[in-house]
Amino acid sequence: MVLIQNPTVVQPVETSVFRSGRPAYDPVRAAAESAAVRAALTDLGVDPRAPSEILAALPREVLLELAARAVSADDDARLSAARDVLRDWSVPALAPVVLRQPRLLLEPGAGGGVIGPGQADESYALRPLAGLMFPRDHYVDLGGAVAVGRLRRRERARETVVMAAVLRGLRGRSAEVRVPEPLFLSGGDLVTCDGVAVLGTGARTSPAVWGLLRPHLLAAFGRVVRVRDELRRPGEPHLDHWLGLGPGIALVAADRLDAPAVVEGYGAASRETTLVDALRTIELAVCPLAPEMVAAFAAGVFFLPGARCGGWAVGGDEPAALVSTASAPWTEPVLSRFGVYTVAVPFDEHHKQLGSLHRALNTVPGVLADDPGQVISGWRQNSAG
Repeated sequence: MVLIQNPTVVQPVETSVFRSGRPAYDPVRAAAESAAVRAALTDLGVDPRAPSEILAALPREVLLELAARAVSADDDARLSAARDVLRDWSVPALAPVVLRQPRLLLEPGAGGGVIGPGQADESYALRPLAGLMFPRDHYVDLGGAVAVGRLRRRERARETVVMAAVLRGLRGRSAEVRVPEPLFLSGGDLVTCDGVAVLGTGARTSPAVWGLLRPHLLAAFGRVVRVRDELRRPGEPHLDHWLGLGPGIALVAADRLDAPAVVEGYGAASRETTLVDALRTIELAVCPLAPEMVAAFAAGVFFLPGARCGGWAVGGDEPAALVSTASAPWTEPVLSRFGVYTVAVPFDEHHKQLGSLHRALNTVPGVLADDPGQVISGWRQNSAG
């Protein structure tokens, strides 16, 4: 299963007017991009689901707990009353509360009271979980296990709580790894394919996280490259912004080839070397990406899950990958030389939010059932045990 989220579901269109940057981000076009990617995944035999869909299928008691945490108010009594009201709401009504996180704002004496004499004016603010449009951020697929991340921006912990519930619903069990304070882990700092994993550490992922992930990564992939991001560019926040990993190939920003890296295996760790040497040590062909290719998100290729990294293309047995139309002039010729079937999809609006296809998609290991509705029974059976 692959998670992909329509951005307008987790962030109301009108709130996107406050997003900075030119050319401006268009949320409706972003939603159309998401729909096109979802259709492409389906055509390639992959099961795409939205976290919001899974959320709405969770047990009612779980949604009640999440909704109670989602609401807030300037007045404690009103907040308590609101949480009591939620107990009478249906599941379809609770899910938007979790996603949009409403807050009651009271302004005593602002205009004499619009409700009545002596009453405070009230208005409502939304704190939508907009970051859920990038499911890669919140967790990493460890090849069987799951690690729920801890993001450096404290406010995004609200998103991680919801994603952890979604994952538990799909898998019937809690994540095997939770990252404790003061460590950080961003999902985009782990890239995996075909028996190889690359873990980036730097501004958003703590080096000490390796100790938590090590047994799972080595058991699932065997060979792990740890690379230290010393450039820490704001416009390249995650490893998957400048490194992509496919079957037998690594797409790497040219100015990161000499980044310090270590190859880990079941034996003792090897000595520190450069990233390019580490990748070649494990027999990967390294394709350097020029700055303009990185800017076009050429590293953000999504290789479909399958017997190898890269699912099997319709009508053929070659691995398949999604590439953005912005990067296709570079990525399609390169990947074709490695026998990868590519499908180009528009993703320009997501790119404006520093989001590649790899960041906007994430795999879920050990899913209990194909039907999201069946997560309910899976959750309850796990809880009963």
